[in-house]
Amino acid sequence: MAGASALRTGPGSSRANAFNLLRLLGAFAVVVEHSWVLSGHGTPLTPASGIGAGGIGVGVFFLISGYLISASWLADPSPARYTLRRALRIYPAYALVIVLTALLLGPLVSTLPAAGYFSGPGAWAYIVRGLLVQPVSYALPGVFEGLPYPGAVNGSLWTIWVEVLCYAGVAVMGALGLLRRRTVLAGLVAVTLAVTTVIHLTGYSGPLIPLVVSAFAAQPLAFFALGMLVRELRWVPPAWLTPAALVAWWLSWGTPAANLCAIAAITCATFFVAFRSPAALHRPTGSYDLSYGAYLLAFPVQQVLVQLGVRTPWLVLTATACVVLPLAALSWRLVEAPALRLRRHRPDPVPPDAAPEAAAGAP
Repeated sequence: MAGASALRTGPGSSRANAFNLLRLLGAFAVVVEHSWVLSGHGTPLTPASGIGAGGIGVGVFFLISGYLISASWLADPSPARYTLRRALRIYPAYALVIVLTALLLGPLVSTLPAAGYFSGPGAWAYIVRGLLVQPVSYALPGVFEGLPYPGAVNGSLWTIWVEVLCYAGVAVMGALGLLRRRTVLAGLVAVTLAVTTVIHLTGYSGPLIPLVVSAFAAQPLAFFALGMLVRELRWVPPAWLTPAALVAWWLSWGTPAANLCAIAAITCATFFVAFRSPAALHRPTGSYDLSYGAYLLAFPVQQVLVQLGVRTPWLVLTATACVVLPLAALSWRLVEAPALRLRRHRPDPVPPDAAPEAAAGAP
């Protein structure tokens, strides 16, 4: 099959890119950010850089997601099958984390007795709102109160709704035949980057779209749009561009251009590593994709560590990795991979120029 052969060797192939490595590094960057912030030490990157370590990690997730999810629609433009694939990738593990956090972790670490914890509406509202994805709840009764970052059970969950909106946007654009329109994709990138820049320079933190998303969603949306454009252009950064972009970003620190330079550098570095790294780095964890499980689980684990008295960022980081990676492996083996197998009951047609349907879940 010509298409299958192209998939195995082309720049979008799961066998010819380092997307798995990059997703794991993206999750690690988020864990680094939270290890400092949740232990009360501020961000590990100076604000002059224009972006935090967590923003870098989320950006990598959304770049790869924009690339692969738009390719997924083009490979099989069926709204029903597309929706099923997306739901099977992100929802089972997400829903399990929501339920276990409220019913198992919450009563174990809450300052309230179990009867008081479950008698009020807090735990049940957390489950219902979490399962509905939007608006997600971040607090449980008596949980993580008095910490440097108080009351937040799993602050990473805000990106899941943004990812869902991106999925919906891809379906709408695909149905309208816009995913192959380079001018449309370039315009979308320009608009999202402009909005991101305004928000960064003004410090605005209100709603981006009332009742839909907050200003925090602007930067992930820009990264997602960039991923779609890179996919359509079939662009691989030349060897000189990534170091040049990184130097330009460093030189821009403390200037109004820092955030835009950061986005450009992250985009160049992501796709340079994705398509030009040695094959030995493509699958650092073998057949396991630990990035999504690690992303979902790390924040509550870090809050537990801080509650237990671990306040040194490097110790929080190391302990988190030791706890979360085995849990992420269990999530992949018992929840994510079995869910993904369900979508194979009806194989999808794949055009030669499309990226494969890889494990391209949320950040």
